[in-house]
Amino acid sequence: GNPANTGGDIWLYSLAKKSKHKLTSSDTNDSKPVFDPQGRYLYFASDRDFNLTFGDRDSAFIYTESTRVYAGLLTPDSPALHRPKSDEVSLGDDEDNGKGDDNDKQKETLIDIVPQGFEGRVAALTESGGSIGALSANDKGLFYLSGRDEETELKFYDIEAEEETTVLAGISDYALASGGEKILYVQGEQWGIVDAAAEQSTENGGELDLSTMQLRIDPLVEWRQMYVDQWRILRDWFYDPNMHGNDWPAIRDQYAPLVEHLAHRADLDYIFGEIAGELNAGHNYVQSGDQPSVERLDGGLLGAEIVPADGYFRVRKIFAGQTWNEQARSPLAQPGVNVSAGDYILAVDGDSTAGVDNFYRLLENKGDRVVTLTVNASPRPKGAREVMVRTVTSETGLRYLDWVDSRRAMVDRLSGGRVGYFHLPNTAFEGHRELYRLFPAQTHKEAMLIDVRYNGGGFIPDQMAEVIGRKALSYWKQRGLDPSPTPFISHEGPKAALINHYSSSGGDAFPYYFRALGLGPLIGTRTWGGLIGISGNPQLADGGGILTSTFRFMDSAGNFVVENEGVSPDYEVVDRPELLARGEDPSLEFAVKYLLEQLEKHPPKKIVAPPAPTDFN
Repeated sequence: GNPANTGGDIWLYSLAKKSKHKLTSSDTNDSKPVFDPQGRYLYFASDRDFNLTFGDRDSAFIYTESTRVYAGLLTPDSPALHRPKSDEVSLGDDEDNGKGDDNDKQKETLIDIVPQGFEGRVAALTESGGSIGALSANDKGLFYLSGRDEETELKFYDIEAEEETTVLAGISDYALASGGEKILYVQGEQWGIVDAAAEQSTENGGELDLSTMQLRIDPLVEWRQMYVDQWRILRDWFYDPNMHGNDWPAIRDQYAPLVEHLAHRADLDYIFGEIAGELNAGHNYVQSGDQPSVERLDGGLLGAEIVPADGYFRVRKIFAGQTWNEQARSPLAQPGVNVSAGDYILAVDGDSTAGVDNFYRLLENKGDRVVTLTVNASPRPKGAREVMVRTVTSETGLRYLDWVDSRRAMVDRLSGGRVGYFHLPNTAFEGHRELYRLFPAQTHKEAMLIDVRYNGGGFIPDQMAEVIGRKALSYWKQRGLDPSPTPFISHEGPKAALINHYSSSGGDAFPYYFRALGLGPLIGTRTWGGLIGISGNPQLADGGGILTSTFRFMDSAGNFVVENEGVSPDYEVVDRPELLARGEDPSLEFAVKYLLEQLEKHPPKKIVAPPAPTDFN
């Protein structure tokens, strides 16, 4: 099995940001444009602020909360923003002043646009930056979502009053009615309608009762439409308009007869899988839509290896986990739980384990619940004690941490403490966690082994490779301390990376970048070969469809590489299953030997500060 938490192929926040619609040719990142209904302004979000902060784990400079809401005058004659206003009032008797003709409201607004000089007519509407989305405008001003997750608020900027107010708090989405007078919002499972005005509340009426709402669906009719829609989505979003040489109309005709014989939504997924396969491209994933599913009832797990012994069950090994981290909580390793490897579990919640064919039968449907274990150092009831623990529903993370610790201990033993080791399970959140959890603490090691076997991909890992490849640019001497480098996270010694056929997607890209930066050899077996990536595409009406490959990896010379090829090792070493079962690790052992040889050929030089100067003449 795969010992790593491979995560998922997230691909790619960086690309998604780069692909935003550009309004200008300046060095800004503009997006989400919406026209003022009166034809005065173009509203949009833009990343124009530079709010510098610093990473907690690194000396990296990070810019956050860069986005604010802006408005640009569509013509030089449009009403200017943020101009001084007179406090004088008119006492004229024109009762129709400002009211206009009702018939005018029925007329279409013709919008004039003068592109020349637009950038010089842009003004910021909001004073501070943040996460901005879902812009909509009515005659009075602009609506937009601000914030993230539960902190999201619907804001309104009043053009006349030039002030920002909150319309609704804690909603996830909204839609402005065509007349601009009402707002449809969604908050969790609740839908409602409120006035398009400041200081509205989801608790003061407006909630829609959808309990009796029903929708009649003719599945076969819906599936026919979804089949054609998905065929079109692939046609329009796949990175290659030539569809890898396929006659795309012929593909539609080839599989269309099968749609008439569908009996279940899963059957449509099967057809989608066949169509996606015609492209011979990675990352074309079929995602199931709206269909019946069975509710999962999680069994309980104890974070340990439990084996039958002497008529009962014995704890063979307890996975240490991390007692401070709920995501890596190991029930039997928690403080105050008096259970050790070698102890017998005689009963679970009073049910004896004697003669039970499967220990986990006694933990059925008890995931994340408190259970009482009857425990003893010997297989007999006399002298037994009761221990209360809260189970977990998965041991994958615990077993992964144990596997990493065992690999690190093996490298330490084989190298006499000279070689550091860390594993990257993916190039997404978990991979970055492991990079910063283990790499900085081992930069004093003379050599470094980076393990990307079983890497499940995620983000483009250029920054990962850059951090690992950093060299010291200078050192600083402080009183009583050894010289410290800049960058703080840097390593001077030889390096090597482990790869295998489970190194996929970002796990293909990392070894490619590792080699391109000249960081060291790749050891193991050829990687998966999946570097046609995904950045998002439309889904079908029921939420399913095919996640379509929208871009493909190229080398610095402009050639398509890696996809359907993989990245080949410099030294091929096969991790044979029977050797792994015996506790050996062939590619890891080879890598340690290689690194020790490099240290013998190029002995590391320890940086020692000279005596401080005393003669300043």
